[in-house]
Amino acid sequence: MIRGLIRRDGTLMSTSTALQEAALHGNVDGYPLPVLSMALRDFPRKHPSASQIASVTWRRSVLEALLDYYVRVSDRYALVRGSLIHNGFEAFQVPKGLQLVREKRLKVNIPKFPEKVLSGQVDLYYPQHSRLEDYKTCSKIPEVIKPDHVVQLAVYHWLLRWHQFPVDSVAINYIGWHDCMQVSRTELDDGTEGEAIGHSLFQNESRFIRHVVDAWDVLEAGYQGREVPSTKECDLRYCRYCPVKWACDCLDVWGGHINPEEFRQEEFV
Repeated sequence: MIRGLIRRDGTLMSTSTALQEAALHGNVDGYPLPVLSMALRDFPRKHPSASQIASVTWRRSVLEALLDYYVRVSDRYALVRGSLIHNGFEAFQVPKGLQLVREKRLKVNIPKFPEKVLSGQVDLYYPQHSRLEDYKTCSKIPEVIKPDHVVQLAVYHWLLRWHQFPVDSVAINYIGWHDCMQVSRTELDDGTEGEAIGHSLFQNESRFIRHVVDAWDVLEAGYQGREVPSTKECDLRYCRYCPVKWACDCLDVWGGHINPEEFRQEEFV
């Protein structure tokens, strides 16, 4: 759980104090109240969600769920920017006569694994055209949909399908610094490039379920059983932005069971 803010001078400040100070003085370290409020917002992890399953940082997800930690606003700014963009697109005017489902949270018990709950929030779905779209912010717009974004789209695709909503096409609306581009193609299983809907994660329900259940089991063992996965469950390119790296560095690379009460970030500052 996010406990508070790491200030620019390295000192720690609780979330409540940071928000009170920002309201009183207009900012903390130059960050205004709305930005601080978004950056310090926490997302409880009761069960693995679409974004957590698709993430390439499972070890980080587990540690964030088990430990109290502090964050730098600069490391959370991609999330802040994404939240601002999502909030803006929620308010856009829908053309007359067009049906649109947006920001809809869906939940389902995975077929053949009823004890496992899968959830996710669909950004955009066009019922009249059976089209699923998601928004992603990025520094550089990719030419094809990234692999982890394919997994996340596949989760939304099956959540819709399992709720009797057909899906004939999928796309990511990538929002960069200076432009926006809708991308619907990705690298397919045979190494060629094609429409993402042709990927086996969309076409083969059994394969999708196997993929999701494997991820679900790793994350659930962490969230409920305090079993931290190995570093192979993380893309190490994201380590520099990780708010729980201080704890990760203390653990064996293969992971293992931990007692969260033994980890206090104050002792590592």
